Amino acid sequence: MAVDEVANDDGVGPMILRHLIQRRLRSALTVLGVALGIAAIVVLTAVAGGLASGIGDLFGGSDADLTVTQAEAYDPFISSLDEQDGEIIRAQPQVADVAGILYSAIPLGDIPFFVVFGYEPDRYAIGHFKVTEGRTLSDDREIVLGKGAARNLKLGVGDTLRIADNAFRIVGVFETGQSFEEAGGVMTLSDAQALFKRPRQVNLFQVKLRAPDQAAALRDRLADRMPQAQITLGTGAGQRLEIYAMLEAFALMIGLVAALVGGLGMMNTIFMGVFERVRDIGVLRALGWRRRHVVWMIVAEALLLSGTGGVLGSLFGWLLLGVLNRLPAFSSMIVASFAPSTFLEAGVVAFGMGLVAAWVPAAWAARLPPIEALRYEGGVGGAQPLGAWATRLPAVARNLLRRRGRTVLTAGGIAIGVMIVVLLDGLTQGVSAQFNQVMGEGAADLAIAQADLADLSLSTLDAAVGQRVATMADVEAVAGMVMGFVSTPEMPMLIVFGLEADEFTVEQFTVVEGRRPSARGEAMLGRPAAEGARAQLGDVVRISGRPFKVVGLYESGVGYQDMGAVVGMREAQDMFEKPRQVSFYQVRLRRPEAAATVMAEIERRFPETAVSRSSELVDDTADFQRLDTIMTALSSIAVIVGSVGVVNTILMSVLERTREIGVLRAVGWRRRRVIGQIAAESLLLGAFGGAIGTVLGMILLALITLVPTLGALLAGAYTPSVFVKAAVVSLGLGALGSVYPAWRASRIAPAEALRYE
Repeated sequence: MAVDEVANDDGVGPMILRHLIQRRLRSALTVLGVALGIAAIVVLTAVAGGLASGIGDLFGGSDADLTVTQAEAYDPFISSLDEQDGEIIRAQPQVADVAGILYSAIPLGDIPFFVVFGYEPDRYAIGHFKVTEGRTLSDDREIVLGKGAARNLKLGVGDTLRIADNAFRIVGVFETGQSFEEAGGVMTLSDAQALFKRPRQVNLFQVKLRAPDQAAALRDRLADRMPQAQITLGTGAGQRLEIYAMLEAFALMIGLVAALVGGLGMMNTIFMGVFERVRDIGVLRALGWRRRHVVWMIVAEALLLSGTGGVLGSLFGWLLLGVLNRLPAFSSMIVASFAPSTFLEAGVVAFGMGLVAAWVPAAWAARLPPIEALRYEGGVGGAQPLGAWATRLPAVARNLLRRRGRTVLTAGGIAIGVMIVVLLDGLTQGVSAQFNQVMGEGAADLAIAQADLADLSLSTLDAAVGQRVATMADVEAVAGMVMGFVSTPEMPMLIVFGLEADEFTVEQFTVVEGRRPSARGEAMLGRPAAEGARAQLGDVVRISGRPFKVVGLYESGVGYQDMGAVVGMREAQDMFEKPRQVSFYQVRLRRPEAAATVMAEIERRFPETAVSRSSELVDDTADFQRLDTIMTALSSIAVIVGSVGVVNTILMSVLERTREIGVLRAVGWRRRRVIGQIAAESLLLGAFGGAIGTVLGMILLALITLVPTLGALLAGAYTPSVFVKAAVVSLGLGALGSVYPAWRASRIAPAEALRYE
């Protein structure tokens, strides 16, 4: 090839294509790794975006001028206002109509999260549910299903839907264009209040004005008269809730994780391709190629691979989401929201991965002097010589040390996958352990919550339940707890515990300064919560719009408790609109061995309750089981993408050592011995990456706990199962990565191998 031809940029393209086609198996594996990473980004960001959009745009179709919610509500599902507050709003002369709305979620058959909306049929807000079959809602014991819910439940107009032993006749099917609403059903407000044990309560009010330009003035007037409420212009109240911002941050985090795992695998492949062709690059440089031509060739090759992977990954992600959106268990909770930004983000990440993965090896190759390149022997930095100490190591370890750069890159890909497994599993275990401790593990024997809940934070029990449980022969004491979540400017999430001062549950909160609350308007803060709120003894803090004097500080060693505030039971009931109700009961027994008998008796007498041992409550609840499933799914993505990188690297190692393997076969090595050698190297690589990933996961989780305000809630817990899972993942990646390369190595014929170039 003439110097002018090779030096011309136009000759680079065919050369790139020839190289990729000649290495088609490796190219296919690289594209697959990128495609899996991009598919993960498309699926997970669409899911997180759909959930955030669903909450942020909740009730947006009603065209309200004002939305009134509970002040400092952390989650739209736990916002609570007295229905009587609607009369205060309705009395304002500017108001044309006021609609109180109640909504909550329950598990329904195979659907873990079925949202039920309670509306007043004669108010304007229900009009945005456009009925396409049947008729609109008009009376109690009727329900109108969204089209998604009708599809998931396989029910239609005229059928009967049973919810918590209550029968509702389906009178219509509606559409709103809002997937979150269309996956649920609408019943009368009074039915919803009875179903969810929330008499005379709503989550929010939507206000229609006679003149929309009066909205700002009315908002200011209502803010003075309703300090317990937050008044928002328009219908975008959901977008101002703390959970909305957290969901958007979650979507961003997922994209970064997938890009990191896929990008490292791609960098490994590009590195190997460059180091394999160092001598060819040296020839090209000697023939007159400039550095920019070398850089362009390698970068263009990487961009072609990443672009192809990006297109295939986007297509695969789109197809997968189409399947998921038709699964009732998935679409009832989340309907993925496709937006141009989702695919734009996927494209940016794909090409960004290509650029990052190619730039370092391209720059290294461009700086390599031609003479040095022509003497290059292969491998990352060449087959590096080993010291005398290495001769004592097994052959598999020596093989890995000779290609240290490649070993480090491959182990890094495994380490990232294992790090994510340890991080997410440790986080899940930590959340579960903390919540079990909040439920009185050690202090109480049993915990009672409302049965058939989609989310434990929605639990509501009548005070009469606790009074009757206390009369049982084996019960020593029963203590109620009201638990709610609020968001303040200083604290993204503050957990409020409502307790009776003379019950045993208050002993869990060890006072370190001051005293426990003994009168109305007093609160005790966990020390981390006090630091986050910049509050000291004697200060007045506002919780959900109500003033409380800080009379004590406590520490319990449990993040969920220490990031909270303890107030009197009655005040918490007022704050969260739970008159004569609690969230949970904790039960102390005279004889712990009688637990099974007492649990069975409570569930027989009170079928609306779910009873667990205090140390097992989390394992028995659907929302924590969903959390575990989500974390497992995220871990699996990292593992799958990482496995492609391992296969790629081990295969390259086999190809590089084809002649060496041929010699070994010629001197008598059997196929199973060759397979064992390759498998042992891969398993050792997996173990090395697993050890690094385990340590990194623990360090990262420890750093997360240092984040102000929220860090204390995310303390990890490392049960043996966390480390077992990490070991299984790392060794599994090693074993999986060796299957095809080992088989291929064993099929190499000695005569062909000795002629291999």
